[in-house]
Amino acid sequence: MINNYSFNEHYKRFEPHETKCTYCEQDHMKSMNECYFVPLFVTNDRTNIVVYRSVKYSKILIGIPRCASCKTIHEKSTSKSQWITAGCVIVALILLISNFMSISPIVSVGAIFAIIFGAIYGSKKMTESFVVGQDIYTLEDGAERNDVVRDLILAGWSFTQPSA
Repeated sequence: MINNYSFNEHYKRFEPHETKCTYCEQDHMKSMNECYFVPLFVTNDRTNIVVYRSVKYSKILIGIPRCASCKTIHEKSTSKSQWITAGCVIVALILLISNFMSISPIVSVGAIFAIIFGAIYGSKKMTESFVVGQDIYTLEDGAERNDVVRDLILAGWSFTQPSA
């Protein structure tokens, strides 16, 4: 299943032998540092007792080949969306604070939670929009297109870390 990969003991990750970029499907990676290493998780043991809950899981990192250009696009898109989101959060908080006395406390607390949720969700969606606008795959979409990752997902591995 993982024939095109070798395990790097030092970094504890699977590194690809393939160099063609998964995200633009045109260029080739020149360095292993350009890869996107997607974490995959599988639950080994789960304990659910009334007063105690725990989960034991394994994690592996699978390298997805990515060229320098796509890596730059991914990094710049993330940075740009985070700056825009931070600016919007600051403006929203200033407006909320300036109107604090005229708004009920329940509405204020709800607005703070809405700002936090909007910032997290908005930043993620904005990053995806910037990346797709450059005609390449997002980090998640590129990882899902990888055959080894797809096989591991079918075998029970997951992109989300298990929690107790």
